[in-house]
Amino acid sequence: MKLLKFELLKLRKKSRGWLGPILVFVLIMTAFPLTVEILNKDIDQSFLSVLWIATLLVMMLATEDIFLEDFNDGTLEQMAIKHNSLSGVITIKIFVYWLLIGLPISLLGALYGFGITSSADLAIQLIPILMITTYIFLNVFSFGNALSLTKGSILGILITMPLVLPLLVVLGKVVIAINLGMNFLGFLFLLLGILSIIILVLPIIISFVIKAHLE
Repeated sequence: MKLLKFELLKLRKKSRGWLGPILVFVLIMTAFPLTVEILNKDIDQSFLSVLWIATLLVMMLATEDIFLEDFNDGTLEQMAIKHNSLSGVITIKIFVYWLLIGLPISLLGALYGFGITSSADLAIQLIPILMITTYIFLNVFSFGNALSLTKGSILGILITMPLVLPLLVVLGKVVIAINLGMNFLGFLFLLLGILSIIILVLPIIISFVIKAHLE
């Protein structure tokens, strides 16, 4: 609990780290309907695709320095020594980022869904999908950031992008299901299953990667 409060306080003080990605998301989603000259029906159909891409880009931006500052000032090394489970520390750090960035973006995405499509049902459907998707993206891109701590962010992007492509395929199927009025709960449970595996596995892998950098 102390570590959770510490990470929350640290990220809240670093407003650029959490407010910046949210503002970028707002900018993308506000600019989308203003910069296209197509019918409302076409906007409704393309909105979800733009939403997924905007979410992916913003989550990538949010995790750009998730471990870098702690690595440079020695905090990660102290945590690795002080705590028996570095993976637990990483899990809490990612959760805090989701709490201050992923959750607001999920709610904003649902709000934009209602504003652009005028569909309350769509907005309600988007909330759980975005909550799960943002958490998955944060975990995957945090893994990429850990890999590229001393090698530049491009390496992390090159490695993690193939990992998120299957998720984008699933989200594409969600778009089809919603547009056709089909039951999308199967895809929601699939996303939950993917998230469950990622939450258990990726923090452990990330901890090994960070320990390798510290040695």
